[in-house]
Amino acid sequence: MLSAHAAQPSPTRAPEWLALLGTSEHGGRDYTPEIEGTLPDGLAGVLYRNGPGLFERGGHRKQHLLDGDGLVQRLSIRNGKAHYRNAFVQTPKYVAEEQAGVFKHATWTTRRPGGMLSNLMGGDIASQAGVTVYPVHGKIAARDEGGDTFLLDPRSLATTGTQKVSALSGGYKAHAKLDPDTNEWILAGQGFGPSMSLHVAIYRPTLEKVREFRFDAPRQVYIHDFLATKNHVIFVLHPCHFSPFGFLAGMKSLTDSLSFSRDDGTVLAVVPKDGGAPRYFDVPGSFMWHALNAHETGGEIIADIVAYDAPDHFIGDNPFFASLMRGEMGNAEHPGTIRRYVLSLETGAAREEILDGGNHEFPMTDPRVQLGNHRVGYFACGGVGGLNSGIKRMDMRTGATQLFDFGADNVQVGEPVFAARDETAGDVDEGWLIAQCLEAKSRTTFFAVFDARHVEDGPLAKIRLSHHVPISFHGAWTGQG
Repeated sequence: MLSAHAAQPSPTRAPEWLALLGTSEHGGRDYTPEIEGTLPDGLAGVLYRNGPGLFERGGHRKQHLLDGDGLVQRLSIRNGKAHYRNAFVQTPKYVAEEQAGVFKHATWTTRRPGGMLSNLMGGDIASQAGVTVYPVHGKIAARDEGGDTFLLDPRSLATTGTQKVSALSGGYKAHAKLDPDTNEWILAGQGFGPSMSLHVAIYRPTLEKVREFRFDAPRQVYIHDFLATKNHVIFVLHPCHFSPFGFLAGMKSLTDSLSFSRDDGTVLAVVPKDGGAPRYFDVPGSFMWHALNAHETGGEIIADIVAYDAPDHFIGDNPFFASLMRGEMGNAEHPGTIRRYVLSLETGAAREEILDGGNHEFPMTDPRVQLGNHRVGYFACGGVGGLNSGIKRMDMRTGATQLFDFGADNVQVGEPVFAARDETAGDVDEGWLIAQCLEAKSRTTFFAVFDARHVEDGPLAKIRLSHHVPISFHGAWTGQG
């Protein structure tokens, strides 16, 4: 089995195929891929995905697997056939650096060339639009960890404009929530300073802002995702502390300015969706990349997430996601476990439950149950911390699971995106999962299509690309297009 190891005098070399996750793709692909097996009847629509696609310019290389210019992919499926296209988001950063042939901006894991003086006040960090992509209200929105939202043409992937950030914060986080009942789009942001502020903005289907508000947080930490219910927004303030001094002095990147202290515990900030005073709940310390879903029932909030006892694959001593960019293995000892928070809105009590202690990431539901009572969760699973080799379906009420694992020496598996059989009238959780996979043997990427109710049967079909695609974080499916 492939495994990650602690730092050693002689670093362990990473398998060459796995290092392809941090190897650039040139973009501009547009072709019909081969299909192994048979695509299911009824699977018709478009999968969009986003992740870092470019890691080098002018002799400089990004220092972390999570950093690079956004490469959006479009995989259309109809009548048993598929078509593939990809393109870089034309952010001002990408356009300027493409013309100059060098990196001109710092990014969140890598300082810009020129040393400390060139990176004073953070090095003029600019959005790469390389984390999430949302088909929302007839538009395709690509996002990063801050800055503008970039709007793309749904077919050509040409960058057509931006949705500006609010003046209330330094930019929205990469993740957003879409209420399937009201079609409101919920975005969140954070602002650093003497203290940290949290920001919530809610948009109508017209992308007209309904309301926004912000409040001061009790600690200054890095967050990536959040949760929402019909009535509340929940921020997971895990003990991943941000110290701005080395960052502002130009000596450290943003990620090098983060530290994790599990003993400090996690604070859950729960605020009414319409604004108002937040309430705080204390739970054991862990680190969360991604939330599955939350809902309210009987005076309680039930929030399901994936979290780590420590994010050693991300920050700290020789994290795996940095060492892999050097072709080496690194620390990734702590698995991403499935956890549940139960918060009493009446008593203020909170508890944490570990639902599955295996290694997981990229939780997904049928989008039609978001903010409501979800029965099923889908996860990438297996492998090592932060990277996975299989797909799991979990009944969130009974704990029953189904699992298919390709093997960590064979395939790296990304987020399983849910595609409904019928988005308007079909049964909840009836549909397919589509996961992007990097294959060791061929050193190319394929998209695996699973029956969402029979994950253990393995993929029904594989849509095989003629090339590799670097690590791709998040995707979304639409039956339109």
